[in-house]
Amino acid sequence: MVLTAIVYFNREWIKDYFRGISYQPSSEMIRIRQVLDLTDKGEFWFNAAQPVLLEKEDFNKKCRKADVEISVLGCYAEGDIFVYNITNEELDGIRELTTAHELLHTVWARMSDSEKQELSADLDEVFNDNRGFLEDELNTYEEYERQEELYVRAGTEVKKLPNNLEKHYAEVFNNQDNVVDLYDKYISVFRKLENEMEQLSSEMEELHSIINDKISQYEERIEKLNMEITDFNECAETMGCFESENEFYSRRYVLVNEQSYLESLYQEIDGLINDYNLKVEKYNEDVLYSDKLNTMINSSVEPQGVE
Repeated sequence: MVLTAIVYFNREWIKDYFRGISYQPSSEMIRIRQVLDLTDKGEFWFNAAQPVLLEKEDFNKKCRKADVEISVLGCYAEGDIFVYNITNEELDGIRELTTAHELLHTVWARMSDSEKQELSADLDEVFNDNRGFLEDELNTYEEYERQEELYVRAGTEVKKLPNNLEKHYAEVFNNQDNVVDLYDKYISVFRKLENEMEQLSSEMEELHSIINDKISQYEERIEKLNMEITDFNECAETMGCFESENEFYSRRYVLVNEQSYLESLYQEIDGLINDYNLKVEKYNEDVLYSDKLNTMINSSVEPQGVE
């Protein structure tokens, strides 16, 4: 029984070995391999999985399912790694990160059930410590896929790890923190944009409320002022309506002051509306940019020009 297990293990290693020595990476994939700074083991698994960069049509044939609309950046299929060749400067580092992500899928595939179980408690700890973003990311996966996906994301998206996991990922990457830096660089583009849009939305909502309140105040007071001006003018044309000259100028002074205040209020409202329109314009620009970025990473949609 023991001998059979050893023979099986060697068979898998031999298969990986011959796949690795037959691998002929492109110059860009060689660069990506260098960026990931792999250990000898990591490079062995990398070469065995023969990662390739694919353009949209070929990538979709390898990695996309017809009924899945979410963005797919890479896949590990039938022993091979395929990475969507996204070259836009705004998403610098995304191919390197995706390759590292898929590489960890290959490592997971080569682990025994007992090895996976040994990491289980530490992975649960990582999930609980980073539930804020990991929960959303893992919600798109079926229950049976989540532990593997958690393992992959812990290794490419989280720096603060339990010692056992740190040692494990150190068998693949010489510096796992550098891999997470790639993730932070890529995801920060989306998070910054998302935060800005949330801030703008909040500011627009607040401004909208302030503008409405001030418009209501303006309309109420302008209506009252117009009535008072009418009364004042009628009184001025009526002999003896004003008991004294002081009363005339006193009432006129109040009306002029109110008129001046409402002119200032009108200018204030106009300025607030301009501020609101600028925020709406910026928000709409962010929406277009967000759509552009999401189009870049989604091989199922065609890029649309932005005018």
